[in-house]
Amino acid sequence: MGPRGWDVELIRLDGRTVFRARQHRMLVGYCANVRALEVVLARAGLTTADLVEVLHAG
Repeated sequence: MGPRGWDVELIRLDGRTVFRARQHRMLVGYCANVRALEVVLARAGLTTADLVEVLHAG
């Protein structure tokens, strides 16, 4: 989950892998590539870096 209720995940849609972008669980759009995702996020004042989750090995 990112800031302001955003989440992005890779899903399979009609046999293709796409990014599903949602805000507060409401679909904002399907993005075929990272550039398209960046455009969707930019409209909301976000970048892909805002959605990065750092996982610690342990």
